[in-house]
Amino acid sequence: MNKAKTFFTFLIPFILCSPVIFGQAVEPVSSSKISIGVTFSPDYCYRRFHPKNAFAEVVAEIRDETEIPKFGYTAGLSLLYKPWNRVSFETGLYFSDKGYKTEFIGVYDLEASPSIFVNRVKASYQYYYLDIPIKLNYFILTGKVKLFASAGFSANIFLDDRTKSTFIDPAGTEYASSGLDLSPLNITVLLGAGIDYSINNRLNFRLEPIFRYAITPIADAPIKEYHYSVGANFGLYYSINN
Repeated sequence: MNKAKTFFTFLIPFILCSPVIFGQAVEPVSSSKISIGVTFSPDYCYRRFHPKNAFAEVVAEIRDETEIPKFGYTAGLSLLYKPWNRVSFETGLYFSDKGYKTEFIGVYDLEASPSIFVNRVKASYQYYYLDIPIKLNYFILTGKVKLFASAGFSANIFLDDRTKSTFIDPAGTEYASSGLDLSPLNITVLLGAGIDYSINNRLNFRLEPIFRYAITPIADAPIKEYHYSVGANFGLYYSINN
């Protein structure tokens, strides 16, 4: 993750300084363009830990051996404001499913078979948020097919968490429960790049691979937990003025 953080640390100023790098002036267009859109992003989700003490480090290491990424999603409505030919600002309202899961873990029955797994269990940790992003998009190429880079932040309002556990035993059981007392608000950094295709004068299709990285933990706990995900925004935008 250190290499990824270093890469994105250099990417943000690159995006913001792109008009200078590419020798392009940001020229105002004759009229502002406002678009509304619907977007959906399948996300590959996981987390990183920051233990507060030595005991928490041991627990984090044990969890790292059994927990793995899971698939989630982000979907909702987007508002795009393009005051200049090469620059646009984007916000919206999205529902997101974040989290991770465990592999199957063997459970011993110490009385019946102390050395044999008699049950297996796995868990899926799901965290639901309402996301409000603010992004800047810079168009490197313009025309019918546009190439752009994006950077911004997202305020993630906590809605609910569900821990779903599945037991594999002769009877087969499954249940869901709530977990930690989570923070009501998280902040996430957004970094992406993609293409914008003009279907016609008012309709655009956008594909944007995106990286989301939390800079605040989900809870004030001995093991601070930060979510991150890699996804791809698929969006259809309708221009309401030209």
